[in-house]
Amino acid sequence: MDRLTATSIKPIKISQIARILNAIFDEKKDQEVSSFCTLFPGEPGGISFLAKDSYIKRLKDTKASVVIINEKQICPNDSNSICLRVKNPYQAWGKLLSKLGSPITWSNQEISKSSNIHKSAKIAKNVVIGENVLIGENVVIHPNVTIYPNSIIEKNCIIHSGAVIGADGFGFALPENPKETLQKIPHIGHVILHEDVEIGANSCVDRAVVGATSIGKGTKLDNLCQIGHNVQIGNGCVLAGQVGIAGSTEIGNHVQIGGQVGIVGHIKIGDFVRIGAQSGVHKSVEKGKTIIGSPAVEASIWRRNFANFNMKSK
Repeated sequence: MDRLTATSIKPIKISQIARILNAIFDEKKDQEVSSFCTLFPGEPGGISFLAKDSYIKRLKDTKASVVIINEKQICPNDSNSICLRVKNPYQAWGKLLSKLGSPITWSNQEISKSSNIHKSAKIAKNVVIGENVLIGENVVIHPNVTIYPNSIIEKNCIIHSGAVIGADGFGFALPENPKETLQKIPHIGHVILHEDVEIGANSCVDRAVVGATSIGKGTKLDNLCQIGHNVQIGNGCVLAGQVGIAGSTEIGNHVQIGGQVGIVGHIKIGDFVRIGAQSGVHKSVEKGKTIIGSPAVEASIWRRNFANFNMKSK
């Protein structure tokens, strides 16, 4: 199982899941699943869900054994997945995570005895480290940092004061009845900080819904950055202060992101991309591009538009 994209659960029959969700499926195809997984790439023996109806055309591309879809849709003939049809796939996904996932638990100690901390790591005062956390050699953790259970901090990482690693991601399902409250989507994944990552003061890296939120080797985050659930950041990236990246976005290697940049979820930023300060990135960006503005466009287009604006304003 790939820990970046899946989280294991106690094996359960699809027919049992169907009863929990009141879902429609072909009983002849009953089998066990043993993990929750992201839709792409998916995981054999895993269950996922269709976040957008438009993804139905791509269902053939997932390796997930089971996918929860809208009851109005039909599982494509070219898909190898078993489809569970429900009224609201996102709500059903949240219900299943609550029912079958392992909740985050805390011990009554500031540093849990179940954590595995290398003897060379330096831990300052008022640091809270949850259960089953792995901290590698020569890691430095400054005062008032909180590291949630199951996080992995590889060697030579530095985490500055006030940072929070592994808190809940921001995920809520809208109720069908507007008088009802939002349904919180449990996040049962974890966070991985790879070697030589530095996290600035008061920055937050949220844990994944399933699988992992991952920060690549040698990447540096400034103060007050927000990294959403299931974000994947590559190696050697630099993020200036107040950058916010929404859930499930993929950032390539050696990407430079200026201060106060906002990036929407579920897009891909290619290797060696540069993003100017205060840009709003709303779509995927190809390798090597330099973009700026809100909405962000290629720098050459932005400069031309800016020059035209100045000429008209004179």
